[in-house]
Amino acid sequence: MRRWWVLVVLLACPAGVLAKHKPFDGAEMLTGRSLKPAVETRRFRVGLDIGVSPMAAALGTVKKELEQQATEKACAAGVPNCEEAVQQGFDALAKVPDATWDQMEAAASLTKDQVVQKLREAGVTDPNVLDTVASYVSKSTPEERRQAVQAARIAARADDAVNLLMEPFASLNTRYVEVGLSFPFTVRVGDGATDADFGNMTVDLRSGGAWSLQGLALGVTGGLTGYLPTGTRAADRSARADLFQAPKVLHQYLTLAPYLVVGLDVGGWIAVMAHLEYLAGIGVRDHPVHASTHVLKYGLGTVVLPRIFINILAELNGMVSLKNAEAFDVLSVTGGLQFHIAFFRLALAVNAPIWSGSRPDTTTLGGVPVGRLSTLSVIARAAFRF
Repeated sequence: MRRWWVLVVLLACPAGVLAKHKPFDGAEMLTGRSLKPAVETRRFRVGLDIGVSPMAAALGTVKKELEQQATEKACAAGVPNCEEAVQQGFDALAKVPDATWDQMEAAASLTKDQVVQKLREAGVTDPNVLDTVASYVSKSTPEERRQAVQAARIAARADDAVNLLMEPFASLNTRYVEVGLSFPFTVRVGDGATDADFGNMTVDLRSGGAWSLQGLALGVTGGLTGYLPTGTRAADRSARADLFQAPKVLHQYLTLAPYLVVGLDVGGWIAVMAHLEYLAGIGVRDHPVHASTHVLKYGLGTVVLPRIFINILAELNGMVSLKNAEAFDVLSVTGGLQFHIAFFRLALAVNAPIWSGSRPDTTTLGGVPVGRLSTLSVIARAAFRF
């Protein structure tokens, strides 16, 4: 029996009890940024990140509310068989192709003068018609009309499903630079069907080092991540499951994210890291509403007992909208456990928002009111390192 215990210790603690601990070895964040590891602890890594969110349940709530409002108005207006008529209307909306929805969003975003100009270009010259249309359009703003179309677009297709964001990744670490590459994709399971869509290919480049002094170590890392707009249109909805992963699936934007990470390691028993990141999204595909978006991301995380085979992870991460990104005004907490045995790593955590900026429920991301989103995500990471 003792031989088995010895074997377990040998496998579980190669970098802990039986070998000199390298600063920040085993201290990795799941939501926030981490320091570049020393080349002695990792040269190559390959693995898979998985995020699971019951997002569709929240979308179903939006659909039910819109159906209820439409039914009340239809019945009050005396529409025959009003409930059946509303349901037929939503069934028809579910079959509207994306290209048509895009045209409706674009039209809804026009100002009063632009609408009148479009009518004139189409050959409408009757001043009474133009005045009537202008009067109707002036009762709401372009943003209000666009958000109404977006909410109807998503709600019409909402169902009881589970959304998964899966991200295979690999990285190569040298003495001075680490290069990472990932290919995220989404899987939507529900209603007896499974749909998969590609996200944005992600490239990460970072450099940094650590300096030790009497059991303490200070680390600094700087990097740049590029989210290339290679994703498919339907992947956008996964952005609403976890706002911190949104750049990986918003197919309309090329996003560049420079970041800085600083950390303190206390003898391998506790490690603390803080990061600051700037997200600049540039619209390059399918005519996004905003030509660019700008977000400031920040976070603080700690790993307790990184030098042994099981450790505790806790993170506090937030984002602030700098321009055209009101939906990203959020603060969340992540907590979980990490395991490492020899060259294998496994992490499991839960991420949940604890605060969001004061904004109306009409604030949207990819067409869905942010105030109605899922408030819980489960994150898992499995990786092999050599």
